Amino acid sequence: AKPQDLDEAFAGYEGVVTLHPKSKLADDALLAMAKLALPDRRDPEYAVRLLTRLLADYPQGDMAPDAAREMQGLKQTGAVAAVADPLPSTPAHEPLPKPTKKHRSKLLSLRSWSSVDYTRVVIETSEPVDFKHFLLDGTGDTVKRLVIDLDNCRIPPHHQSTIPVQDGLLKQVRSAQFSETSVRVVLDTQSLTDYKIFNLTEPFRVVVDVLGTKRRKKMSENGSIAKTANPAEPAIIKQLDLGIKTIILDPGHGGKDCGAISPNGLKEKDIALTVALKVAQILKKDHQYRVILTRSQDLFVPLEERTAIANSKLGDLFISIHVNSAPTAEAQGVETYFLNLTNSKEAMQVAARENATSADQLSDLQAILRDLLQNSKIHESASLAELVQDTMVAGLSKKYENVMNLGVKRAPFVVLIGAQMPAVLAEIAFLSNPGEEKRLMEEPYLVTIAEQLASGVSQYATRLEMAASLTMQ
Repeated sequence: AKPQDLDEAFAGYEGVVTLHPKSKLADDALLAMAKLALPDRRDPEYAVRLLTRLLADYPQGDMAPDAAREMQGLKQTGAVAAVADPLPSTPAHEPLPKPTKKHRSKLLSLRSWSSVDYTRVVIETSEPVDFKHFLLDGTGDTVKRLVIDLDNCRIPPHHQSTIPVQDGLLKQVRSAQFSETSVRVVLDTQSLTDYKIFNLTEPFRVVVDVLGTKRRKKMSENGSIAKTANPAEPAIIKQLDLGIKTIILDPGHGGKDCGAISPNGLKEKDIALTVALKVAQILKKDHQYRVILTRSQDLFVPLEERTAIANSKLGDLFISIHVNSAPTAEAQGVETYFLNLTNSKEAMQVAARENATSADQLSDLQAILRDLLQNSKIHESASLAELVQDTMVAGLSKKYENVMNLGVKRAPFVVLIGAQMPAVLAEIAFLSNPGEEKRLMEEPYLVTIAEQLASGVSQYATRLEMAASLTMQ
């Protein structure tokens, strides 16, 4: 098999186990990964760990007998004895076991999205890696370079080593085998002024947000260039000049990622898309906004790509639409989030589910956020979240009883990280609540939610316009 095909197969199986640990196919996926690790990746210790997890988590599964036979065969080779610490039963969303050290990660892909003053580059590897980054100043004809070194990594055959960008910020992204055990990724810059870098897991990605000096220029009615905001002023002042013209709607989940599923099989990804399409229609028809959806059909879009789409399309507002779920059927209501650190156990649980990650990894993400939040639109996002929340609750309460207002909250949602505009995530109901599940099956309820979401967005834009007109008097 081709290396790329093997990597894609592993990624697909990992998605089944990570996103759907209760699926009947989860044990099938683990067994398939273990079998791939034996002949193709030549990593019997990794196979043993996968088989150990299968037998611990799915002892009654139909793949348990096959896994036991594979383990018996590995015992005869001595591979089982080499694994001194077999994995215990693993909770949902815990990461899959890492390959042994002798198995180096592969650089799978380099992807980028650009606008006039922003570029996001995503470096994806087959396994988690340690990395470091630094800037090299340009001299003479040499441009300034941002360097990311990936440890215990290799470049597979047929990998595209150079990706041209030419967006005014970056010239290109290059990768090369820097040493026997490390890969170097280089971003050749043109007008870089700042950058942020962080990593995401399952699958492992290094995300680089590059900011430059080439800024958008909007013209006032008399043709003059609108004033440039003082860097010390809040970002909302810049919005007063630019106005709200482009709305990014993000229907949560999609494709292989179903999100929450109700007791009767209603899927979060379907409800989120239906509502987003309705909101888009209202914003276009009634308010003449330019509306862009991160997905308009049942497709899987990675979380970091959704934010990149919003930034590269010069979005002025970003609304991510989701449907909640809880361990108890009594939980109900509407809540709206913006990106920030939190100590709330409930908010962390919601973020862990929407991020498809573990609690430990979410704590790591919060540590990363401390550095990333300095220039984010926290105050503007909080204001937008309040309007969206209040409008949804007020509008739904006029037509339906017992609409619980769970308020505006903060949490580390991956989909909001790096957004260059006010960004919120709306949880419109609970699929785990029988009453709200029933309402979500009714067209009038979905229409009402869409109308109120659109109204909240429109009210936020109107307030900015009013504030702008006052400053111009």
